[in-house]
Amino acid sequence: MSKRFDLVILGSGSTAFAAALRAAELGKTAVMTESRIVGGTCANRGCLPSKNLIEAARIVYESAHPRYPGLAPAKMGIDFRALVEQKDEIVHGYRKKKYGSLLGGRISIEKGHVRFADPHTVEVDGKQLFGEKILIATGSRPTIPPLEGLVDVPFITSDLLTAGEDAGFRDLPESMVILGGGYMALVLGEMFRRF
Repeated sequence: MSKRFDLVILGSGSTAFAAALRAAELGKTAVMTESRIVGGTCANRGCLPSKNLIEAARIVYESAHPRYPGLAPAKMGIDFRALVEQKDEIVHGYRKKKYGSLLGGRISIEKGHVRFADPHTVEVDGKQLFGEKILIATGSRPTIPPLEGLVDVPFITSDLLTAGEDAGFRDLPESMVILGGGYMALVLGEMFRRF
């Protein structure tokens, strides 16, 4: 037997939550599905965590490169693990405040991988969800390029800033090569260089 909803949303990031909230405002029922952590990329792996660490790196850089005459450069000590732990606390707090309070009533969430059973029904780990409408708001994930030898060396992806998932990391690398030249490569490259 499938649960019935006015709107089934694949994903639980910013777009998914906006759609779910709008459905609730219109008196409709909505369910979001999520195979990772509620909140999507922006809250968990992108905007929020990156801005937090980028700001810390800016402070480190500006202390060593003051803009005003008469200020002597200073070298700040860096406890990268403490910075990552602080970033994680901010992400967890944001996720709880922003998303935890919204669930319930007309909006619910089902955790797990999704597959379509028919044009109006998806299966999430054995549960069937029927939707008058289905919205695909799954966002994106980094792909691993098929470069010879890459799988033989330690590497991280742009998911490195995740909070509460296995992909996160705690130690500042001594050096790195960044593959790619998009905005994420540029801002994260600058952040690591400043640290």
